[in-house]
Amino acid sequence: MTTMQTMSIHRALSELKTLNERIAKAIKEADHVATDRKSAQKIKGLSIEDYEKTIQSGFDKVVSLIERRIHIKDAIVQSNAITEVIVAGETMTIAKAIERKTSIENEEKLLASMVEARRMAINKLTKENDSLPKRLEEYLTAILGSKENAKKEEVELHTKAFMDRNEYILIDPLKINPRIEALDEKITNFKAEVDAVLSESNALTKVTV
Repeated sequence: MTTMQTMSIHRALSELKTLNERIAKAIKEADHVATDRKSAQKIKGLSIEDYEKTIQSGFDKVVSLIERRIHIKDAIVQSNAITEVIVAGETMTIAKAIERKTSIENEEKLLASMVEARRMAINKLTKENDSLPKRLEEYLTAILGSKENAKKEEVELHTKAFMDRNEYILIDPLKINPRIEALDEKITNFKAEVDAVLSESNALTKVTV
């Protein structure tokens, strides 16, 4: 009868790593089948009977290690699915925290895209609007001739019309500045805490295998 063993997730993960190495080594060293002359009495210095036992033993070892790994991995997966932790103020399962460590890359790409879009929009806004005073002067001169001789009301009217047509504004339905700040803070806080939280949980949470 197999003896059940209780261990921390941390220890289970460590054993998984060791098992991966042992499985690879056992498979490499195992002789699953052999061929030799019909008249041969020995293979690799062993009698045919002993060599057959060696083949069986090597195979059994690999299978046993694989089964052990499956049991430990299953126990970890089941534990991670129900064990909850708090990361950056948000309660989530270990499984979700682990998955989010990978998927947060999508949020980082979104953040970078938003920052770049804002930069380009502001640069264009600044460039276009900085050119307006000179263009306005040229426009008023073309329309009114000398501004000094034009009526104040006419100057104001044409100035407003010109600016209404040509001034650049930000089209910002997302309110991008606070969104960038919030997303950046969310990502930063999660990445700052998640590894420590997982390590603490793995040290305290037990599984039986």
